Amino acid sequence: MKKIFIIFFILAVVTGSFFIGGCSKSSNSDKKVDIFFPAGMERWEKSGQQFKTELEKQGFKVNLLFAKTADEQSKQVENAIKDKANCVVIGAVDSKTIGKALEKAKKNNIPIIAYDRLPMNTNAVSYYATFDNEGIGIAMGKYIVNKYNLKSGAGPYTIEFFQGADDDNNAHIINKGVMSVLKPYMDDGQLVVPSGQIDFKATNTPEWSPQNAAKRMEKLVAQYYGTRNLDIVLSASDSVTDGVIQGLMNAGYSGSWPFITGQDATKKNLAYVEQGKQGFTILKSADLINSKCIRMVKAVIDGSQLEINDVKTYNNGVITVPSYLCIPLIIDKNNIAQVH
Repeated sequence: MKKIFIIFFILAVVTGSFFIGGCSKSSNSDKKVDIFFPAGMERWEKSGQQFKTELEKQGFKVNLLFAKTADEQSKQVENAIKDKANCVVIGAVDSKTIGKALEKAKKNNIPIIAYDRLPMNTNAVSYYATFDNEGIGIAMGKYIVNKYNLKSGAGPYTIEFFQGADDDNNAHIINKGVMSVLKPYMDDGQLVVPSGQIDFKATNTPEWSPQNAAKRMEKLVAQYYGTRNLDIVLSASDSVTDGVIQGLMNAGYSGSWPFITGQDATKKNLAYVEQGKQGFTILKSADLINSKCIRMVKAVIDGSQLEINDVKTYNNGVITVPSYLCIPLIIDKNNIAQVH
């Protein structure tokens, strides 16, 4: 079957220029930028180190810290207030709870830039740098539609869904994109979910954890796939995919190996793509998002103008945050040479 590899999307570019006042221009050397990212994941650690290096090259003083828990990250933000940081860039451990700490920073005139995870229910965020997360879900769904020839009525195929963490707004948006494409094929019986677990509440993976994904997959195999093949696993990230693969092996799954999706293009998962254990992953370029986020840092510190390309999508329950949506790339066996 002819494979496709999808180079994302033509974004409907709604470009706007925003002016952030109140900061006079000065040398970067006396400006402090604090970066707070989640701990324990290759993608965040690699992106954080690259981001820190690039900011330092431009003269900023940079404090990069990783947190395992929401409480730990909230304390990091409070310390940034005491340290009189000029800007905080945050990839939230828990998007639903970090808002209170960020509001304290805003009251102390510290601008906040959200990095690929949008803090919810707060007006403290100035800008948001991310990837087109609904588009990621749509692309995952379209890849499956094309691979399995669903438009021509092929099927039925079995599928299970492993979405991201409930406390990460991106996971909800990815799920929305996936379901907008695949639900019609479930409704007409071309895609069958033997477990019946379709809603996000049933399919989310706490903390994007491989261990949590593995445990759930073991249960699914035991209950539904003893004598039945599992054709497709829609996994929202490479960390979740790691757990899916481990769970299949732990459970002694003996059917045909499923087509498993992923996201983040980690070294391990790129190897899985080459080996056929994983169908594709999605490359979210750290260089690209970091370059856009650096422009945001300069804008909030210097009061300069900034181009963004989305002013409608990312409402966090209180405000719609001006955002820049970067374009990711699906990596499968056909184009994996591009990342080697």
